[in-house]
Amino acid sequence: MSFQICKLNMPHIARLRIKSLFCLLAWMLFATSCLEQYSIVGNTSLPMLDGKTLYLKNRTLQGIKNIDSCEVIHGKFVFDGKIDSTCMAELYLDNVSVMPVVIENGKINVDINLLDQRVSGGSLNERLYKFIDAKSRLDNELGNTSLDEARLMMRGVMPFEAERLCREKADKLSRSCDSLVVDFVQSNYNNVLGPEVFSRICNQYRYPIITPQIKKIVENAPKKFLNNPYVKEYLYIARKNMAIINGKDMLEEHELPRLQNAKVLQVKK
Repeated sequence: MSFQICKLNMPHIARLRIKSLFCLLAWMLFATSCLEQYSIVGNTSLPMLDGKTLYLKNRTLQGIKNIDSCEVIHGKFVFDGKIDSTCMAELYLDNVSVMPVVIENGKINVDINLLDQRVSGGSLNERLYKFIDAKSRLDNELGNTSLDEARLMMRGVMPFEAERLCREKADKLSRSCDSLVVDFVQSNYNNVLGPEVFSRICNQYRYPIITPQIKKIVENAPKKFLNNPYVKEYLYIARKNMAIINGKDMLEEHELPRLQNAKVLQVKK
């Protein structure tokens, strides 16, 4: 038996290595070019924020993730960086959320003062804060219905009549608020705003459940929205809870949900 020794072609190997290096560099340049550049420029008239550090964070199924941070100097602060894609975030002071902001490509302006917090720049931020303004107006009107009842009685309206009028007004405002939220989520199924507002609706409940409002949102939702990690996990748990509420069998151990901090109703047999 004989062995044949193959001689290495060193120039050929060198060319292969150089070619591989160029391919790697090209891939890195391509990956970098796919990142979105964001610039968030902020102003505040609150002296208490001077010298403080603000944090840009977003929520995931695994918890809150830090994206960026900066110091407020003479009422001004700037966040600059790159992200894989447009995402929903929140501006934090220490561990307190100050305001939501969509991190999207381009320049974003943030204004924080004693009476208001506002974000401008970027189509999604404009859309979000238009919704927040409309929702705040309805919430304020709804909160003032008890004062309206007192004003009516001071004008001589009988108490039962004042109560009826204010109850009708409150019901109408509640329906308007519900429609506003549902319409907003439905019109933003395919961007980050839809899942974000949906999650805020769901967070008001102690246990994940399917309410008439949530049912309206998801019954004709596209797959992209339903496959969002938070939406998918919430609906998974909520449907299990609704089965329990409707008197069906308890969950098997392997069917228990994975959503962080979510609760499944416990029913004693």
